[in-house]
Amino acid sequence: MTKYETKLLVGIGVLIFLIDIFLIKYWVSNIKPHPFISVGVESYRLEIFGVNILIGIIVFFIRKRISLLFFVNTIICYWIFSFFWNSWIENHPYSSTEYIFQIENRKFVLRINENPDHFGIDEIITESKDSLITVGMYDKVGDSLKLTSMQETMWFYNNKLIGFSTNPDTIELNKIE
Repeated sequence: MTKYETKLLVGIGVLIFLIDIFLIKYWVSNIKPHPFISVGVESYRLEIFGVNILIGIIVFFIRKRISLLFFVNTIICYWIFSFFWNSWIENHPYSSTEYIFQIENRKFVLRINENPDHFGIDEIITESKDSLITVGMYDKVGDSLKLTSMQETMWFYNNKLIGFSTNPDTIELNKIE
């Protein structure tokens, strides 16, 4: 192999590496992983492995030396993906805020989770047992949250809940510390 071919091979390898970084970073930001689905990372790693092997086999029939880059890239992509996956989880930590409210003699807890953007309303029946009323996802709309579940749409604004099916009026919430 000549010096020119070696430089060309290294240049193509660096180019593939840079493309991998940008594509995998974009892909992970679309997945938006959270700590409770980290088991799912293995299925994504298998996709990366499979795509690189498939490209390597196709390129093998065209240019054998360049196909070696894709086989090596399989391992490198695995590490890059793991890095971006863990980085996303560290930069977008899971947190939960709870609010308690009462309607007549019934006590409820509104739980708002960040990463993922979920909420849930539970009725507190006894101190050790509670009952799930509704669960869903929320969207930030201005300075309020639009809480959407299969049954209803509610609004959370300034420690107030509006549109809850049990009491559609404005409900004052108290934050649980």
